[in-house]
Amino acid sequence: MKILHVCFFGFLSVSLLFSQDINQAEVKVIEGFVPEIPESEKIKETTEFNDTTKIDKVQRYSFLNKTLDISYDSRPLKSAKLSGENLPELKRISLFLAGGTHSLHSKISYNSLRKDDYSYGLIFNQFSNKYKVYYDDDRGVDIFKNSIINLKAFGKKVGDKNIFVVNLDYDRRVSNTGTDFSDPSEHKNCYINRFSYSKLGVSIFSKELSDHKLKHKTKFFISDLNELSENQIHISSILSKHVYDSPFTLKLEFNDYINYSNTDSLSSLEKTNVKELLVSPSTLIQEYGFDFNVGIDLYYQQDLGDSTSFVFAPQLKISKHLVKNILYVEGGIRSVRLRNTIKLFSDENPFIRALGTNQKHEQNSDISLNLKSTDTRNELYLGMKNVLSKDEIFDGIISYAKISNMPFYYWIDLETNGRFYSSYVDVWRLRVNANYKWQINDLIGVNASINYFNYDTIVSNKENINGNFGVFLNLDEKIKLNTSISYLGERKSLTAIGDFETSMVEVNWLDEYILNPQLHANISINYNYTNSIAGYLRINNILNSKQEMWKGYREIGVNAWFGLSYLF
Repeated sequence: MKILHVCFFGFLSVSLLFSQDINQAEVKVIEGFVPEIPESEKIKETTEFNDTTKIDKVQRYSFLNKTLDISYDSRPLKSAKLSGENLPELKRISLFLAGGTHSLHSKISYNSLRKDDYSYGLIFNQFSNKYKVYYDDDRGVDIFKNSIINLKAFGKKVGDKNIFVVNLDYDRRVSNTGTDFSDPSEHKNCYINRFSYSKLGVSIFSKELSDHKLKHKTKFFISDLNELSENQIHISSILSKHVYDSPFTLKLEFNDYINYSNTDSLSSLEKTNVKELLVSPSTLIQEYGFDFNVGIDLYYQQDLGDSTSFVFAPQLKISKHLVKNILYVEGGIRSVRLRNTIKLFSDENPFIRALGTNQKHEQNSDISLNLKSTDTRNELYLGMKNVLSKDEIFDGIISYAKISNMPFYYWIDLETNGRFYSSYVDVWRLRVNANYKWQINDLIGVNASINYFNYDTIVSNKENINGNFGVFLNLDEKIKLNTSISYLGERKSLTAIGDFETSMVEVNWLDEYILNPQLHANISINYNYTNSIAGYLRINNILNSKQEMWKGYREIGVNAWFGLSYLF
């Protein structure tokens, strides 16, 4: 402050020193000057005071809510280019080879590098195992061989208005069971179940961003199982647009299921052709703070015999964010219709007996898989999702419904080996599902899930409870350790009764074969030596469980394999 005073005083001093000295001067007035004071006027007698804090300062505006329709499309703006960290360099080819106590695994992938408007790739995956199971009774030893080959090819093209994706899938699964594979007898191929599946599809997605213009997601594919033993033609499209400021969605789907078109099919099996059409409109209504998604599913089915059926199924989902981005709940009524196919059955149970699919069987019979549609109609459900913390999530759902034509498998004795047929039952099912995931920190995380089912009758080979619990560790991005424990509850398996030669066979509901619970513990270790070289170690079924997966087919015991991968 003293410095400020000195500076201010110095400024005044300098101003006085350098100011101009003006001498006195005489001013002569030519015209007369008459001084005058203007009259004052009193405006108001009293004084008014206003409290400005009570004045309403809110300004109100009204807008014209009108969408302007134009007869031309404007050129889309190019996305802005942002500068930042360079993206990691992509590797074009990936090789993975692994071998172990009972198995051999390999994987090869090829991907295109980053392009602005297209990409493509190819993935080849192979897995096979062979193991023996020893029995205490007179059966001695059984040898199990399994082989899976997957091939996937894809291409993606980004156009001005649409995105085009082409996919080609090939899947081959072979299951072989017997006592001696070196036996050159004519019946050795009766132990083999082989399913070869191919699928070619095209998907088109519109890039339209405006809600007031029509958007679509369209898919088309054709598939084949075991050289014309089973074919499917599928085309579907999901159309969406805002109508009168309300979102409206229309799903259209057509499926044609064809069985036994190949010339090698048994003469006793007639060709089948089932066509299904789905029309499903829906809209979203927001009222009382809730989102009401309302719709209906209309199914129409026709087969070769001109037999038709029509199914009407309502859809209602009520949802709300009780706490935004924290707690979400939804519930309502939903319906699902699923067509059962040989492909679907063979993926779930590779030991089915599928006549008319180029399989060789020692014992002939006119009985083949029974293919129907399964309806889960008017299922009541209530679900929730809760974000407990930044990296901790819990979600769950409870549902109750009647399931018409629920498929199940029952065992038949073919002397040389056992196989499974399919049948159906109408059941009421209660299902409870819960999932939990917690990323504790950068080092450790856990995840768990559990499923509980309650049926009002016996459903062959279906458990009442299953679940898993896993812990994963990330050690400085170099070593990743995953451990998991899974549980599969007790199941009841039914058998067949009757005469196979006369095709008089039915399910024996009184003969219940118990499949014991399964408890598995697995561990895997991934070591990233460099960005291109990594090593893998897997130890499966550490508890050495050897229970039956299906009646007559035991699982592999403890097994391990080691693998290396290379990217270039």
